[in-house]
Amino acid sequence: MKRILYQMVLAVMLTTVGLLAKAQELDEIIAKHIEAHGGAEKWDAIESMKITARFTAFSVEEDFFAYKTKDGGYYSELELGKYHVVEAFDGEKGWTIDPWQEITFPRELNSAEQNVFYQKAEFFTPFFHHKERGINVVLVGKDDLDGVEVFVLKVTRPNRRTETWYLDAQTYLEVKSESNWVDFAYRTPAESYFDDFREVDGLVIPFFIERTFLQRNRILQIQEVQFNLPVDTSWFKMPRSQQMSDLAFLEGEWKVNVEMWYARANRWYLVDRTTSGIEFQSTNLLKEEIRYNNIFVRNKLIHYSFYTPENNYRITVYDAFNSNIEVYSGELNDSSFVFDNLSAHPTDTLGTIPLSKYEWKRITGDSLVLSIHESYDAAKNWSPVEKLTYVRKKE
Repeated sequence: MKRILYQMVLAVMLTTVGLLAKAQELDEIIAKHIEAHGGAEKWDAIESMKITARFTAFSVEEDFFAYKTKDGGYYSELELGKYHVVEAFDGEKGWTIDPWQEITFPRELNSAEQNVFYQKAEFFTPFFHHKERGINVVLVGKDDLDGVEVFVLKVTRPNRRTETWYLDAQTYLEVKSESNWVDFAYRTPAESYFDDFREVDGLVIPFFIERTFLQRNRILQIQEVQFNLPVDTSWFKMPRSQQMSDLAFLEGEWKVNVEMWYARANRWYLVDRTTSGIEFQSTNLLKEEIRYNNIFVRNKLIHYSFYTPENNYRITVYDAFNSNIEVYSGELNDSSFVFDNLSAHPTDTLGTIPLSKYEWKRITGDSLVLSIHESYDAAKNWSPVEKLTYVRKKE
């Protein structure tokens, strides 16, 4: 029994010693890798990095530039075949204008694309300060890569996506990586190759990067690398469409007086004082949430957007009181913003159901008036129902 216990303890000790030795070896490999790129002290002094290059895609070589920031930001413009593509990432989320998708306005990156931008935003590889950034690295071992002895390291990012990196066992610089990439927004495996390492201000950068995935081949030939240039952080923010820019007067925090129309008295009566927040959500969307009493409690979620095929605004109103959703369409002019739900109902039902119309008037920088009307005769006549007066909150 004692012999068995001794053997078990010895096995655990040997395993532990082996793991500690491998962890120490990994730390040494990464330390030498960082040093081969110029050293941690020099890289810690870098706040931003601009790359100017020639980029080859679809057998066409064009200009390319990209900015990277210490906190994971990335912005680039490139020619991808026949289209001009813009990419931006703030370290967590991003956007792109990519006409290859037949989308000419900025759109949000999907999760597969976000994973790609974690890779694009690296100053060189994921091993720099990897522990602080929640990146797990495991030493797989040694291998032979086309006659080059390499260390094989497996990387797992915080999003649980994995990569395999091959570092030259002599120079400790990267030779190849295998990771998930994207092709027209769809996830696909890719191989990246690094070559032509040059020193810039004491820091070592691969000036040649080739990436292959599916039948694609992309080549980046760097011409110039500049450090610590100013970076406009507005680049990373999702741009809004021109139509949403035209609705900027709606954005903000508001104090709202709610009035109801009493036909018998032929006047408005104040029924509630509340607040409302209207904020920009994405390229083509403003969102408003408002809660008020008009005898009953009305919780409304309102989305303002623009419908390009019909060249008009679309407003969706969800009223939690009756779980009703209405879709309105309308236009913006110099003095008002008017939209109704006439086109949202079949023609044969008009006159049998009530219609609604929202009309913004008296638009100034600090105040707005929204009048809500109803019609019971297919929009021939409109009767006032509610009036909401918005006054901008002062900071």
